[in-house]
Amino acid sequence: MNAGTHTIGALAAGTAVYWAGSLSFPGPEAAVYMAAVTGGGLLPDICQPFSWIGRRTRPVSTMIQKVFGHRTITHSILFVAALYFCAGLIPYDWGMAVQYGITTGAVSHLLLDMMTPQGIHILYPVKQKISFPLTTKTGSITGEGTISFLMLCWIVYSGMHII
Repeated sequence: MNAGTHTIGALAAGTAVYWAGSLSFPGPEAAVYMAAVTGGGLLPDICQPFSWIGRRTRPVSTMIQKVFGHRTITHSILFVAALYFCAGLIPYDWGMAVQYGITTGAVSHLLLDMMTPQGIHILYPVKQKISFPLTTKTGSITGEGTISFLMLCWIVYSGMHII
């Protein structure tokens, strides 16, 4: 999936968790939560130097790709757990907003990449790639475009019920 789809997917997941999880962050913390959701939705692609986030963190991204490869450690439950625990060290209420947000965004990224034929190493260091039975090609207008459209519909629908 591309960065646009991951951003939309992260925001859709963030609104779903906010809505269904009965989260109630006050104004500034809600903004921090959604920013963390968006960042978390893009962060797993730090393992690819030409991704949106990889271009902004090129030395780190290149090192991660050389050591681990693409869609391995940063596309795993291990990575999501590390994000959750590290973000949990941030104090105060906005720390919890960051923790929930970045974790939700990262999980949405993994789920979206599991919708591609390449799959991901979700159980890294186990070398088995996992994908959903029905997949779509990255960048496909019909597949990825439809997924993005449906997620945008969810964001609008849930946004009307949150406010």
